[in-house]
This record gives sequence, structure tokens and C-alpha cells, in this order.
Amino acid sequence: MNRKQRRKAEKVKKSLTPSEQNLSEKIFLFEQIPVACTTCAEPFDKTDKSMASKVVVREEQQQVRLFCPTCIKKTQEALEKNG
Repeated sequence: MNRKQRRKAEKVKKSLTPSEQNLSEKIFLFEQIPVACTTCAEPFDKTDKSMASKVVVREEQQQVRLFCPTCIKKTQEALEKNG
């Protein structure tokens, strides 16, 4: 992004209401969803609602992680075993 584009984006961002800024940030984070599981690299289907529930978002760090159902199950079993 060049300087002119950055300035335009900053100007638009300043003109947004707080709710519009919040929505804009959420959309940005949604676009950051990986295409595969963070742990095992299994492909992710963005149209499958059951897989969408396995997304971990850390807004303060602007980080999105994705875990397949198998990895989630293994993690839950490990936590129960050690818990």
C-alpha cells in the first residue's frame, strides 16, 4: 500500500462511527482465517458451519487460529486427562 492509499484509508477510518469501526475490525479478522488447521494442516472449508465453530480469535493481538474437529477433540481429551 502506498502513502496515498494509507492516508485515504486512515481518513476513512477516522470518519467511521465506533460500531462501524468494530464491524470493520471483525471483517478484517474474518479475512485472516487460515485455509488449514493450525496444528495438523487439514484443509478448512469456510462454507461448513461445523468447522467455523473451531476458530479461535484473539482480537487484541489480531490473530486468528483454526483447529480441525480432530485436533479439538484431542485437546479436550488431554485437558480432561490432566485436568
